[in-house]
Parts: sequence; C-alpha cells; structure tokens
Amino acid sequence: MMDDKMKIEQRLQNMKKFYIKVGEMIEKLPDAIPEKTRVMLKDSILGDKELKALMEGIDAHRPPRIFLIGRTGVGKSSLINALCEAYVAKVSDIKSCTENAQIYECKDNERVLMEILDTRGIAESESIDDSVSAEEMLINQINEFSPDVAIMMLNCTHRDDVNSDVEFLKKLSKTYADINKMRLPIVVVVNKCDEMAPTRFKNPSEYPENKISKINEVVQYYKGIIVKNGLKIDNIVAVSSLIDWQTPDGMEVCVESIENLPKYDIDNLQIAFDGRYRIEELLDILEEAILDSEARMGLRMASRLNEVVNRLSRQLNKIFSGISATVALTPIPVSDIYVLLIIQAVLVSLIASLSGRDISLEAAKEFILSMSGIAGAGYVFRLAAQQGSKLLNAVWPGAGSAVSSGIAAAGTSAIGKAAISYYIDGKTFEEAIKKFEKSKKENVEYAVN
Repeated sequence: MMDDKMKIEQRLQNMKKFYIKVGEMIEKLPDAIPEKTRVMLKDSILGDKELKALMEGIDAHRPPRIFLIGRTGVGKSSLINALCEAYVAKVSDIKSCTENAQIYECKDNERVLMEILDTRGIAESESIDDSVSAEEMLINQINEFSPDVAIMMLNCTHRDDVNSDVEFLKKLSKTYADINKMRLPIVVVVNKCDEMAPTRFKNPSEYPENKISKINEVVQYYKGIIVKNGLKIDNIVAVSSLIDWQTPDGMEVCVESIENLPKYDIDNLQIAFDGRYRIEELLDILEEAILDSEARMGLRMASRLNEVVNRLSRQLNKIFSGISATVALTPIPVSDIYVLLIIQAVLVSLIASLSGRDISLEAAKEFILSMSGIAGAGYVFRLAAQQGSKLLNAVWPGAGSAVSSGIAAAGTSAIGKAAISYYIDGKTFEEAIKKFEKSKKENVEYAVN
C-alpha cells in the first residue's frame, strides 16, 4: 500500500494545484465574458465552503478517532479490516486504559490509518475502583480520547438487550457536548449480516429476499429500542465484515492463524473472498457524520488507492452539482449558460487530475460538448431549454428558476458521472457517453418530479 499512498498523495496534490489555478483561468477567459460573470464563477467555485474544506484537507488530514462500543464477539476487529479493505497487521496496542477499554492504532506499515478506542458493552464492564463507577471511568477516558465519531456495534443474529449501552451513550453524549461544545456523532452498525439465515449465502450479491428481509427486521428492532430510549443517532446500517484472507502464494488462512504467519505474509495478505455487505454505505455514513474536515479526509485516506479516488470523485460531483443548482437560480434567462459550462469544465478537469491526467479547461469543455453529439449541439439545445424554463418566472415568480436549478444539478451530475467513468474507471469514450445518457435521464426525471 505504500506505492498506493504515494500515488494518491501525488494525485491529490495535482487536483489541488488545478483548484488553486482556477481563479487565474477564469481571469483569462475571453474579454467577451462580462466581469460580473467572472466574479460569479469565482465566487461559486472558490467560495464554496465544502469544496474549500475538501482541498484544505489534502494537506491537513489526520487519522480519524473512532470510539467503538460493542460486546465481545460482535466483530469489531473484522469491521476495522473491512473499512480499510486490508488486513491491518495486528492492530497494535499502544496504551492500556482499564480492563474495559483499550486504545489502538490501526496501521499499515508505519502509516496510521485510524485511532480506535475499543470498549466492551457496559453490561460486561466492571469498575476497578470502588469510588468510581465503570460508566464514569469510561466516560472520562472517552472524553480524553476525544473521538470524531462513536460506533455502537450490534450483532445481527443476537437480539441483545442493549438498553444499558443506549443509556450509557446518552450520558456520554451529554458530557461530550458540555466539554467540547459540539455534539458527538453516533452511528449504529448491525454487524454479521452474513450469519443471518439462510447462512449458506455469504456473497452479498446472492442474498435472497428472505435474508435481506430478516436483516432489515433486526435493524428496525434495534432502531425501535434506540428511539424509544431517546438516543439521537446519525444513522443505523446493517453490514457484513466478512473477509477470507490468503497469503501471497494463494494459501487461505483463518483469522485465528494469521498471527502465526511470517511477517512478510501478514504484511501482504490478500482478499481470498470478499463477503462485505454495505461497507461502502457505512463509509459514506461515517464521512457524513464526522464533523472535523481533517478527520473526514483521514477516513478517506484509510482506503486503498482506487477507493480513495472513487470516493473523492463522487464527492466532487456532489459538490459541483450543488454549485450548479445555486448558479441556475439566477432569474435572468440565458445569463448562466456559459457559467454552468465553465463550472462543469472545472469539475471534469478536477476529476481528470485525480485520475493522474492533466487536462485544460478547453479540453474539458470539449469533453462536455462531445457528450451530446457533433459540436455539442444537443447539449446546447438542452441548455437553452433549461434557460427557457426561467421564463416561467414571468407567470409565477421563482417557479422557472426552481425547475432550472434542478435540471442544472442533474445535468452536472450526469457530466460528472461520465467523467468518472472515462477518467477514473478507464471506460471507453463511447461507454462514457452511454453513462452520461443514462445518468441524465435518471437525474432529470428525478429533478422534474
């Protein structure tokens, strides 16, 4: 993974360099572009807080601090490996807190991926000091650890009584907010979906409807307890962390035997079978829940090269779709057509730079126009149709702009997905066009409805 780390950091720096030059590029646009339009472009792109935080996080990222609470056997170690998409050669013990809590560094060679405070369920905890309760000790240790997010882990196949853990998290949330002047994000993870009957189906793509139905039923069961007890959570998701590992020479090994292998084999373990279920969704949920931008970037950097690139490119697409929607609210017909084209060109250029390529705004605009046929006539026609929707404002103020905003966001999203398909996924240009047409249809239908 060291080569991956060097590659992704270089790609990120290339992306940031392009972002920094955007202001200069806008200034060099043809003189026919009004100054007001140039200002709008710079304000829309360089002034976007989420995009700015993403770029700043490239240089200022740190391992996320995660507080795990879950009973013995719930699969905390397997979840960590599933999140990192790699066997973290033994999660190294760096500090012993009590009999009930342990701080770990999750490493890949010398690279720290994440810091984890691992605890058992409150029902399993015992105080080692008669003057202080187990709950009070844990709350103090957790606040000292200052987690970016708390993960409450539950077992999909055991409907445990988790009332005590829920009450503990309520107390923890209150003291955390009092001390840090901000809330503690909490994500509930129902692990071991692969063990839900029928157990013979381990490949998530082959889960039958009755298995998925049972998994969802368990999620609703736990969600009901949490809501009833008044614990505010960011999200709840059912996952499987199942991964079977093999040595570089192809020998499959059970998790219990891994630590007996030679160091080279441990450091270079490969995935023999990937039974992970909804881990990608969990990563999205954690990213959204974590409030600190440096920790969010650190979570992204804990993944493999391809996953980091894919996640960042999707994030860019989401941000620029939002920027396009805001710009398209301008109530003057036709005024923002060129603005939207430049915004989409910047998006395509950033995605290209993230893939390791360096393309200009002009090349990006050609890519966009080519998506809709010869000379981009189809695309321009649709842009004109979009702008025409603003004429509705003459009849119903604001209505046309709202329609335009949704279509602009949908169109930008489709362009971004096509760029990801071509530059990141390595698809052919023809395949990228098909991706654009499919995404455009789906997104526009959603925007209009």
